[in-house]
Amino acid sequence: MLGGGVSGFVMKLIGAQMENQARQFERMIGKQQAADASADAAAKRDGGVLVRRFLVVSTVFAIVVAPFVFAWTDVGVSVARDTGGFLGLFKGVKWETIQGFVILPEIRQTALAIVGFYFGSSQVK
Repeated sequence: MLGGGVSGFVMKLIGAQMENQARQFERMIGKQQAADASADAAAKRDGGVLVRRFLVVSTVFAIVVAPFVFAWTDVGVSVARDTGGFLGLFKGVKWETIQGFVILPEIRQTALAIVGFYFGSSQVK
């Protein structure tokens, strides 16, 4: 009788685990369907293409054209530099003005994302 009770408990436990996995799988499929529907709706919007093109042109201007243009002007750019204080205890920020144009790390990351989006998506097709 003890063996029957234990085996019944084990079978109920296995059944509950299987139901849990089935519900989890159904939720995962529902999330994927919602993500696909959202991506399809985004692809149908017309304004997104113009915004992406504007961002690409702005980033290319900031990386390629602007450094050459601003390098020959007297436009100063203020940049922050961390200063190490007395024995590293009193750190601060010192602002310096430099001539030229600064390409921020965010602009470089945006350029990498653009290259990955346009050239990486062509690899998938």
